[in-house]
Amino acid sequence: MTAPAERPAATPFREAIVREWPALGIWILAVLGFGWQALSQEGAGQGLPALVAFALLMAAYMGSAFLPVEAARRWAGEDIRRVYGIPFALWFAGGLLGILRGLPTDPWALLGGLAFLVWPAVLVLHNRAAWGPIPALVVLGTLALILIPGPLPGDPVGWAFRIGAGLWPLPLILGWPAAARPRAHLLYFGAILFVWYAVEFNRLPALPLLRGGPSYFHLAAIPLFLWLMLLSGRFPDLGLTFRWTGRDLLAILVHLAGFAAFALPFGWLTGFLTPASTHPGLPEALLRLLAIYLFIALPEEILFRGALHVHLQRALGWPPLRTLLLSSLLFGLAHLNNPPKVGLYAVLATVAGFFYGRTYLQTGKVTAAAMVHALVDWVWGLLFSR
Repeated sequence: MTAPAERPAATPFREAIVREWPALGIWILAVLGFGWQALSQEGAGQGLPALVAFALLMAAYMGSAFLPVEAARRWAGEDIRRVYGIPFALWFAGGLLGILRGLPTDPWALLGGLAFLVWPAVLVLHNRAAWGPIPALVVLGTLALILIPGPLPGDPVGWAFRIGAGLWPLPLILGWPAAARPRAHLLYFGAILFVWYAVEFNRLPALPLLRGGPSYFHLAAIPLFLWLMLLSGRFPDLGLTFRWTGRDLLAILVHLAGFAAFALPFGWLTGFLTPASTHPGLPEALLRLLAIYLFIALPEEILFRGALHVHLQRALGWPPLRTLLLSSLLFGLAHLNNPPKVGLYAVLATVAGFFYGRTYLQTGKVTAAAMVHALVDWVWGLLFSR
């Protein structure tokens, strides 16, 4: 009697597919949804290049969940061709998309797009742990290049938002306590701020994937940021996995309910929340949830929880709860550019940031925190208006 043949061992890629199958499903749904919109809106001639670009960007985004982190970091090392290869590939793909869509070529915009993609990689590559005056000046100059040019704000809130964006990092750049200076990692901090502010203040080239649709460079910022996290050795901090346990799901529900217990009475009493007069159908509502999760909630959680919170906690040496209060306040202040009731919005965003951060700290996964975030935004958009 012959022994049964041994089954071949699963490859690491196959194991990753089995482990992170929700990421693959999300990618398929997103590409199908965008493809339907692109081809029906602009036809094959214009829509197909946009669809290919979107599919590749989303593959880099969702594919990060499959990434063998240590192997990828060893592969990149400090090899200049590999470190800058990803930013240059993103830039080249954007330029090619513009040509295929027949958009006018603006050399200055192309250079601006290249600078946006390459400069943060330069900062991360040259980052060192200890505080120093030269890195501090480099970070200050980086912020100035983002915040000073461009059209002037048209109202006091806009001025306050831009000035505040320039002022709040100064104590962390110039005023580090002596005990914290050996772990300041200023250039890494500058890279985080550079990508965040470039998107926030719309300093990116205008290259819409579709007429009136999302910008190529806004979407490219997501895989770029993940690449920076990998190069800096911070990628494992994210917990970028879609494999949730029962405890993760319970944490999502508990923190969603906790925020609702505060937000609903607060919103009603202040007049911030009023019932919506119309509601979308179920298919549109589900597509909204997917879009909110992918393009608002998860990127913001990667930034504020996975990158900013962890950096502040390590650099300042604070306990998690104290750091969470600071990062939640920053999250709330980052929403001051949402008129008309900016003060109430910032209060709600600060409290929401606390619950999102608690979810991240409890689960260790930005994907779980992003689900709380997405459900809050989704329910708000479905049931309420302001």
